[in-house]
Amino acid sequence: MGKGKRNIKRKSNRLEKALSKTLTLAIVAIAIIAIAGGILLIQQKPTETSPTQQTQTTAEEKVIKIGGLFDLTGPTSDVGVPYSWGVRDYIALVNAKGGIEGYKLKLIYYDYGYKIPQAESLYKRLVEVDGVVAIIGWGTGDTLALMDDIARDKIPYISASYAAKLTNPKIAPYNFITNPDYSTQLRAALKWVKENWKESRPPKICFMYPNVAYGTEPIPAGKEYAKELGFEIGPDENLGLRATSAYEQIQRLMSYGADYVWFGGTISSYVVAAKNARELGATFKFIVNTWGWDENLVKLAGKAAEGHIYVTGTLPYDYAVKVDPELKEAREMFKHDPKVYNMHYVKGWINAKVLVKAIENVLKKGEAVTGENIKKELETWRNIDFGVVAPISYYPNDHRPSMKVFIFTVKDGKFVKLGEVELERRAEWLGK
Repeated sequence: MGKGKRNIKRKSNRLEKALSKTLTLAIVAIAIIAIAGGILLIQQKPTETSPTQQTQTTAEEKVIKIGGLFDLTGPTSDVGVPYSWGVRDYIALVNAKGGIEGYKLKLIYYDYGYKIPQAESLYKRLVEVDGVVAIIGWGTGDTLALMDDIARDKIPYISASYAAKLTNPKIAPYNFITNPDYSTQLRAALKWVKENWKESRPPKICFMYPNVAYGTEPIPAGKEYAKELGFEIGPDENLGLRATSAYEQIQRLMSYGADYVWFGGTISSYVVAAKNARELGATFKFIVNTWGWDENLVKLAGKAAEGHIYVTGTLPYDYAVKVDPELKEAREMFKHDPKVYNMHYVKGWINAKVLVKAIENVLKKGEAVTGENIKKELETWRNIDFGVVAPISYYPNDHRPSMKVFIFTVKDGKFVKLGEVELERRAEWLGK
């Protein structure tokens, strides 16, 4: 009987040890899963902030969420990265000053790599999962692809794409831009060129652009207006956003005898084209769109940047900082790499500033911060002057912010403002 008790005791001890070991392993497993889950959540969480409700009141603070879709790694990241910093810095500066009307802002943004399917899925996430009230976006192809979803969801969407279609409320009621659309910028440049043309013969113009929506979108409008102004229009040339050579295209443009060449790419491909043109002895002048140049151009292209025509609806950083002192505050506060502070940074900055101002005005009226109320507020704006762009007006039937475009050139290694062109607000140009 005593021996039996000892056996039972030994079995009991072994059972307790086994249970203890199993329990320990279970605890470790749970801990690993929790850690892994936490890491997964952190990886999937946007860099800037964590999710909150669209307009939420907590014991600590009231928060309004804003979404962002940026190209930080794709073919337009050369200009997309500084743009994103402009957005991020303005919102961070507002929060550092206490927010707006008792609310803090939370920016939830994603890098979509300039891929339309990725932009579509991330847009859906921002709206349905993150619950943002508005979005600051990026490219032409993705913004046009999202246009119907934006209208259906009633999400004000301020993009870095200045595609003309986005200015027509009949098809894009919730899309807004802060710069003149691409077609307006191209028309303004053509008008400036024609008014400064000294020869008796008509000037010859060609169009060089990447075969993506951003590059092709303003070309029909440009050709139509060039014809109206009396230009002779030559053959188009395609140059990809990641081109490493433009010799063949430049040689064909030279053979045609072009006087001017509209360039519709971004700065990386423009540097290639400008250098190749200089090497080949081309005499034509490039007319470079707003994403094809910035303050880093002279360092990148050297003498090849000299004498060409540079078009923009946003002032370069050194001009902008003189009219918007908050730009200087942000630079002193955040201290990024100096290369970040360029014209594209200012484009992101003004997009964020316009959206935040509209939200602030909605709050001041005692209204709920909804997409419908933000849209309604923006459509009351008449000649609102932020300094870094021409005064902005939005109408219920016309979202063109302004018709004024700035013209620059490079002289002796520095950007020099040549003038401004303000076009009439023709009804037939809306959305085209």
